[in-house]
Amino acid sequence: MSAFPPPQLKHKIALVNLHRQRLERISLGRSSLIICSTLSLFLLSTLSYWQVKKQSQIKINGGKLVNKNTIYRTLSFDYPQFIWTIDGKELEKNIKSIPSVAAAKVNRQIIPPQIVISLQEKSPVALASFQGQVGFLDPQGDWISLNFYSNFNNDLRLPKLKVINYQIEYKSTWKKVYSLISRHPKLEVSQVQWNPSGSIFIQTKIGRFLLGSELSQIEQQFQIMSRLKNLPQHHASREIAYIDVSNPEVILIQRY
Repeated sequence: MSAFPPPQLKHKIALVNLHRQRLERISLGRSSLIICSTLSLFLLSTLSYWQVKKQSQIKINGGKLVNKNTIYRTLSFDYPQFIWTIDGKELEKNIKSIPSVAAAKVNRQIIPPQIVISLQEKSPVALASFQGQVGFLDPQGDWISLNFYSNFNNDLRLPKLKVINYQIEYKSTWKKVYSLISRHPKLEVSQVQWNPSGSIFIQTKIGRFLLGSELSQIEQQFQIMSRLKNLPQHHASREIAYIDVSNPEVILIQRY
């Protein structure tokens, strides 16, 4: 008897093996389909979780003075949006367009899904009138409408310094003036006023000073004002209209 099966038997064995392999592939395909369907149903059931659906999912850090409602409006955010489709750079650009914002950083947080905004505000150091409106000035000379700030209360007081008749072209001058005001706190400057000709008047605890419009010697002018701290002892302040230091070499007292 031959040790090898006849050709007919080989053929039948091959057919059985092919049939078994086909059944295995069909079974594997069915299992894969069931697994994929189950996963798809699970993902669909949880898909809404990954959306930013309401304003409370937008967190603002570092904003003490900036009006939060202004930030929410400026974002122009359409609800809902999937957290991974949100363009953080575009949101940063929108926020930076707010006059009271110096810098902004937007981060997308996956778990839980939310937007985290970190703000750097412009510091209002003076109340300022500009083109018939009242707003704030920051140290860099940016004028900001009152509408872009809120939360001034007992903890966050309004600036004591007042600026009258401010104009955008005075920006570089204001930087110098404010820097010197900060360096001479004993003068207790309470007001800076520009007149129509561009000359500057400064109100201090000593009295009112005229600096003029040509400020190449402004540091010397502030030094002179500081040295005149005893002036009220020699002249009644109610008799003095202002002290002219526009020419530091010749100090003039203008009386009423």
